[in-house]
Amino acid sequence: MKVMPNIDLCVDCKKCERACPINAIHVFDGIPIRCMHCEDAPCLNVCPEDAIEKIADKVVVHPEKCVGCALCAEVCPVGAIQIDRCTKVAVKCDGCIERGSEVCLEVCPTKALDYYENTIENKRAELVSKLKKLTSRK
Repeated sequence: MKVMPNIDLCVDCKKCERACPINAIHVFDGIPIRCMHCEDAPCLNVCPEDAIEKIADKVVVHPEKCVGCALCAEVCPVGAIQIDRCTKVAVKCDGCIERGSEVCLEVCPTKALDYYENTIENKRAELVSKLKKLTSRK
């Protein structure tokens, strides 16, 4: 499942940033920026070294193959790929694929980071509730 930031809930505490084991999420002005693991990932398609692979719906960088050309960072639609200054290797969220659960979701106190399906369902429920209130006033 894909993780979706809900900027209405983000309080800019940066707990997700501090907890990320690979330093791959950054919060700017209350907007958590992290890889969206795109269905048709531009970074994967542009990498000349095949250093980026899709594994179980997660787009993952293989640092041993990365040459640091930064093409992936240039085409990322959300700006979620950085080139590490020391290692000269692409760094991006791997969805904590080896861990099995995403740390950023666990530490977010307001649930501003949640699975896409939950975020959409919460928005739908909120709209239904507002509509019920409006129609009950008549």
